[in-house]
Amino acid sequence: MVELLIRLKFTLGRHSFGGARWFTLSVIALGSALTWYLAVTAASDQVRSGLLMLVLAVWAGAWVLGPTITNGVGVLRSQYFTLLPLDRNRVGASLLVTMFVGPGALLTLVVAASVAWHAWASDPATLFLGLLGMLMLVVFMVSLSRLVFRALGAAMHSRIGMEIASVQWGLILAGLMFGWAAVQPALAAMGSLPQVGIQGTAATVLSLIPTSWPLLAVDAATMGAWGAAFGWLGAFGALTLATVLVTVRLLAPSVTSRGVRRRSRPLGSRVFDGGRSFLPDTPLGAVVGKELRHWWRDPWRGLKLRSSLYAGLFIGLLGLISYLPQIAPFSGVVAVLIMGMASSNLYGHDGSALWLTVVGQGRDTHRVEIRGRQIAIAVLIVPLAVLMSAVMVIATGEYWAVPFVLTGLVLFVGVTNGLAVLLSVVAVTPGVDPHQRVDANDSGDNQLQVWFSMAAFPVLSAPTIATTVWLGLQGMPWLALPIALANGALVSWLLGRIAYQRLERRLPEMFTRIRYGKDIAAQTVPKSGGSLLDQLERGALASNAETKPTGS
Repeated sequence: MVELLIRLKFTLGRHSFGGARWFTLSVIALGSALTWYLAVTAASDQVRSGLLMLVLAVWAGAWVLGPTITNGVGVLRSQYFTLLPLDRNRVGASLLVTMFVGPGALLTLVVAASVAWHAWASDPATLFLGLLGMLMLVVFMVSLSRLVFRALGAAMHSRIGMEIASVQWGLILAGLMFGWAAVQPALAAMGSLPQVGIQGTAATVLSLIPTSWPLLAVDAATMGAWGAAFGWLGAFGALTLATVLVTVRLLAPSVTSRGVRRRSRPLGSRVFDGGRSFLPDTPLGAVVGKELRHWWRDPWRGLKLRSSLYAGLFIGLLGLISYLPQIAPFSGVVAVLIMGMASSNLYGHDGSALWLTVVGQGRDTHRVEIRGRQIAIAVLIVPLAVLMSAVMVIATGEYWAVPFVLTGLVLFVGVTNGLAVLLSVVAVTPGVDPHQRVDANDSGDNQLQVWFSMAAFPVLSAPTIATTVWLGLQGMPWLALPIALANGALVSWLLGRIAYQRLERRLPEMFTRIRYGKDIAAQTVPKSGGSLLDQLERGALASNAETKPTGS
């Protein structure tokens, strides 16, 4: 079975080996070279030990985050084998074995070999400890990677798990956007690391990370403390074994019910009850209520909302602990931006539920559908973003930023709101229907929407940005606020109008895209030319991956 799965993995890899994977392999190769450079040029055994602790912790973090960011591209998933008459634990173990075959695992072995080099350079008698630690490190990192990726999907079936997944995604987004603010001092000191190593509190913290335990075993044996050496290595071996067993169990295919299990009604749902509802008894109120319920109850939508807020929070915390506290007050603005990009595939999130709109459409259905979604997004993100920015302003004492923060919030709420609904209609990319979702990324690919949004934000916000800069230099930043309000409101209204007019004209084609896939939907779009919206739709069909159900 293992041989067949390995061949299947290579086949899958050949069909998904694009530029992103070449870039990833290049980064991994450079990281391997940097690891060995630090190991060979270290001034002493103690310095080398500290440097390798840092490097191995970074490698473990890369293994944990990499598959999550790429959605496990090129990786066999347990869902593929759910309906086959195979022993489930055997399938789980075989899937784990396939992870050790490939360039990523090979380069990780090259990196882990630096532990054996450290042992040989410190005391040749400890080489066997270094070799054992090297092998266990590879097994631990690869197993931990699969455990985290699979657990992230499994976590979506509970409220606590969804919060944990949201925290992880928030950390990833914050690191990608402003992680440089935290690591810049370390990069500045990179040139002196081979001479001075890791010292103080950082060294103590690194020694507690499990990937450092094989190095601690080698260091203890070098000093003659063989009991401590075997203790460190035995503890790491036990942890590695436990990680492998848990990973095999999670990788084993299973048939389970999906969605968050509830024993009580979700917080906030009572605002929709009968006479106590705060929403008007109109079609628009019904759409707003439906959307708020979806954002509160659907784990995959909740993941996007919470990830946006956690990303903003972590960016604010990065500002507090770094040399740039000025970025902390804008944490709410960043949360609004991320929420806008995360909301750019709303109809893809809903799946084939669009059929209800197709069969039940009336004279004003399309306008109400779009405006209701815009209102719901604003109701969800604005209060929390304002609160977050207010807390950060008070915590940092950067009160000069208040007019700029308010201007940014007002502007980007409108711009992102309009872009989100327009791209949700024009570039809709179907995911797995909600009742069939397994992994955290099953709600549909939106990479084109994200890149288009990043390019469109500065263009649509240019009047306010230019005015704010000029008024800020003149000492009158508060005057930019009404301009931001007009800019944001106009963009939100105009893009929303374009969205519902497009929805009205192409609702059957949208449902075709969601229900039958890109091959059928491509026949409804002009092959070349057409309007900008037609070109954008063709781009989504060509570039966004099509996520399909892969079993239970």
